Amino acid sequence: MPFSLSEEILEENFDQLFVIQYKAISKDPVLKALFPGGLDPSARSQNIAGFKASLGWTRPHVAAAKVVDDVTGQICAFATMPMYDDNPFSGSKDSDIHLPQVDEKIRPFMEWLFNTKNSRRRDFKDLQVPGSYCYIQALATDPARQREGAATLLLKWAVDLVDKKGSRAMLEASDIAVKYGLYGKYGFRNVDAYYYVDNEHFPDMEGVHLVTMVRDAAER
Repeated sequence: MPFSLSEEILEENFDQLFVIQYKAISKDPVLKALFPGGLDPSARSQNIAGFKASLGWTRPHVAAAKVVDDVTGQICAFATMPMYDDNPFSGSKDSDIHLPQVDEKIRPFMEWLFNTKNSRRRDFKDLQVPGSYCYIQALATDPARQREGAATLLLKWAVDLVDKKGSRAMLEASDIAVKYGLYGKYGFRNVDAYYYVDNEHFPDMEGVHLVTMVRDAAER
C-alpha cells in the first residue's frame, strides 16, 4: 500500500488524528476514559481539544508526523515525540497529574496510575543517563490499517530524528505492541515491565501493563 509521511500537521487534520487515537485505544477502558463521550458529536470538539493539548502538538520542542494513504488521501497513522536538550526523567518529581474530565468513578485510579508511572520511571537506572532525550509519546495506527507498514515508517522517522540529534530515546508501550518486535528492530530494549494495579484501593479496576523501552544514543 503506497504511503507518504509528512510533518505538516494542519488544523483540519485533528479530527482524523483524534479518531485514529480513539479507535486505537477503544479496547482499553482505562485510556478510553480520558475522552468521555468519545466520538459522539456532543463531546467530540472538547475531546479533540484535550487530545491536542495532551500531546503538545504546537509546542516547539514536539516533533510530529502523519502517514497518508496516497490513493485515498486519508491519514492512517501518526506519531508525536517531544525532544529535550536535557534529561527530563531525572531530578525533581513531576507535578501531580489531575484529570478533571474523567468520570469521578474512575478518576482516582487514573490519577494514581499516571502519577505512579511518572514516579517509578525516575528510579530506572537507564533513564538517569545525562544528556538529550527524545520521548516517543504517541504512535497510533488506525486499527483497520495495521500491519501495512505505517507504524514502521513513523518509527524510522522518529529514530532518524533521534540519531540526527545524537539523543537517547524512550517509549512506553503495551506488552502486546512490544511482542510484534518492531521496537526491538530499531534498537529499543526493555528496561521495565510493570503491571499497574492497586487491589487494595481500587479493587474494581483492571490494571494496566506497560513496558518501558530505551534506545541508546547512536555512536557518531
